[in-house]
Amino acid sequence: MEPQKKKFMPYVVLIVAIVAFLTVALWNGLVVRSYVLSSKKLTNPVRLIILSDLHSSMYGRNQSLLLAKIRELKPDLVFLVGDIVDDRRPQEGALQLLEAIAPEYPCFYVTGNHEFWSGRADNIKNTIRSYGIEVLEGNCKTVTVRGQRIQVCGVDDPDGFEQENFFGQEIAPEWDEQLERCKKQLNTDMFSILLSHRPERVSYYTGSGFDLVVSGHAHGGQIRVPWLLNGLYAPNQGFLPKYAGGVYDLGSSTMIVSRGLAKSFIPRIFNPPEIVLVSVEPRE
Repeated sequence: MEPQKKKFMPYVVLIVAIVAFLTVALWNGLVVRSYVLSSKKLTNPVRLIILSDLHSSMYGRNQSLLLAKIRELKPDLVFLVGDIVDDRRPQEGALQLLEAIAPEYPCFYVTGNHEFWSGRADNIKNTIRSYGIEVLEGNCKTVTVRGQRIQVCGVDDPDGFEQENFFGQEIAPEWDEQLERCKKQLNTDMFSILLSHRPERVSYYTGSGFDLVVSGHAHGGQIRVPWLLNGLYAPNQGFLPKYAGGVYDLGSSTMIVSRGLAKSFIPRIFNPPEIVLVSVEPRE
């Protein structure tokens, strides 16, 4: 190799390495995050999909990419855990998804903060109901899946009752009352699931009696470093959030936090948008 070329080779290698790093770090292709749980309350396996924080983002024409992934996973139930509709973007993208999946799967929805920030929360709920999706507001529904009854409960986002600042505030009694109503409806013989947008309210979920709690809101902490940092910043948790995304053991309950599907001008670093698949297996 000529001396002149040798001189520039380290710079070429460095540039290639930087480009490769940024390509991986900023890659925002849709991924499926899978978790496996078990329960003595089940006699047959159940497949659950968690969709959160879509913020009316688009995945292909008429949500074709997102719908193809969902159908490929063949869920028994679909949970829509808030911020499916955004307060600033047109809501058509969200409604296209909901209208398409509602006839295919039993779907359950709870609000996120952005539905309330839109000022159209009641209209959004009514539209979602019109598709045949269960809108949960401090109540529980029982659904039969593969010959076994499962209880699905849900609460509204607290911003429906509170003017909450970015760092949190006192729990509004209305939100607490919704959660208490759900707890009173629990049948401990059935596998039970609570849908609640906010993972940071974990102290209210611990010991609540639900077998599984599913949340979103944190967007995976926006910036992640694999094996080192599970999230840099999340709303209502601040820097280095404890509940940015993943599985959390709450003793008698398990909480799963989706990193969400949002696309925005804020980059997601090592944090691609995700569909969460939860496989719950019977345990003797």
